[in-house]
Amino acid sequence: MGFISLGCVMENMWLMAQSLGFSVHVLSVFAADAVEKEVKQILSIPEYMKIAYAFRMGHSVSKPAKHRRVRRDMEMFTYHNRFGYKGLG
Repeated sequence: MGFISLGCVMENMWLMAQSLGFSVHVLSVFAADAVEKEVKQILSIPEYMKIAYAFRMGHSVSKPAKHRRVRRDMEMFTYHNRFGYKGLG
């Protein structure tokens, strides 16, 4: 339940940042133990504590880059009854 609550806090912080004109990027790099250890050392976070979520915040670029949208056939990423099962074909 704790991680769900932390996720709600993160979402609310993200929404408030957006409303103030900031962009937020959620960081998933802390899954690597070496990165988490280094950040704990830099910020003087006790070793027994765990970094659950982190994000960086800043001003967004004035004009977002255009990304090419690629359409795929549904059969390329959907499966029936189990992962990777392509049917009888």
